[in-house]
Amino acid sequence: MFFPGSNSDPLARLQLGFAGAGGCTTPHLSVDGMTEAGPNLSHWPGNRTPPEWKADLSTGIALRFANAAPERQDEFLGDAQLVVNDHYDTDGFGALLAVLRPDVARKHEELLLAAAATGDFGVMTTWRGFAIDRIVRELVGERSPVRGAFTEFAGEGPDRLALERYRWLLEHCDSVLGRIGGYRDIYEQELRLVQQQIDGGLRGAFDVRHLPASALSVVTSDGELHRMTLNTLARAWRVLHVMRSPDGVRYRYHDRTESWFELVTLQPPPRRDLRELAKALEELEPERDGASWNADPPTTPIPELYFGVPSEQEYGAITRELRPSALAPERVAEAFASFLATGDSRPR
Repeated sequence: MFFPGSNSDPLARLQLGFAGAGGCTTPHLSVDGMTEAGPNLSHWPGNRTPPEWKADLSTGIALRFANAAPERQDEFLGDAQLVVNDHYDTDGFGALLAVLRPDVARKHEELLLAAAATGDFGVMTTWRGFAIDRIVRELVGERSPVRGAFTEFAGEGPDRLALERYRWLLEHCDSVLGRIGGYRDIYEQELRLVQQQIDGGLRGAFDVRHLPASALSVVTSDGELHRMTLNTLARAWRVLHVMRSPDGVRYRYHDRTESWFELVTLQPPPRRDLRELAKALEELEPERDGASWNADPPTTPIPELYFGVPSEQEYGAITRELRPSALAPERVAEAFASFLATGDSRPR
């Protein structure tokens, strides 16, 4: 057993595994993500979580499962031998911890939920939640004091590295969750930036305009803002960022990820297909010098619509190259507000 427990505990027989792109052939319980078949605890679209355990975060779902009667756990698990995730993130760590180390997870329930919400929803919950999310994310990063523990796995592919990071976190969960300051080099600099930006926004350093009929917030600033700053201050599920700079105005819109997950207590509005609006904006401002209006499909976890160089984007990464647009901010904001409220993308 990876973590030994009582013979009467159905969770005690489970060992840590990882599914990855190749799936998993051993009978297993999948958490946070989803494999093709078998018991599943997840808030991802299409999940197979029983209604009695559903929650906004996979960590919350797994905690409810861990608190269920042993007979119900055993019935649900069937012949599962492993507990696996198919990707690596903070909510995945919290869900695995709840199943494999429920004693520790219960003790740190509020912190784990705050960290999972920080990572999955991209909002500032508490500084401790932010810190845990960044510790998990950057465990092998250059600022990590424990990155040397993973050197031997560097050439073995992302699935093996994800498995070993989860393994390390489960083995060192008391240190990670109970002595956060020991990992401050990972999170301190970024935390300070986000806190300063949020404080500046609350003091009027940039403009946040709410359009309730469209469930849209338009944030106008001089230059870039952290995505977490935008989400935390927007108070809306849809966010248009207008960035002023000496060479012009840049635009980046995103649907927050809450509208992609299957949630219980939160009810974001249905997504629009942003590609329709991108076509309408392109009629107003045709492609020039390699820059154009581009949009992701609504099935993307965090779809964007932006004016810039067309490119793909990894989930959670903000890497696309924006370019100055010739359209006035008022006209762009009006186009977004109208489309999001009505679905009508015709230029006005």
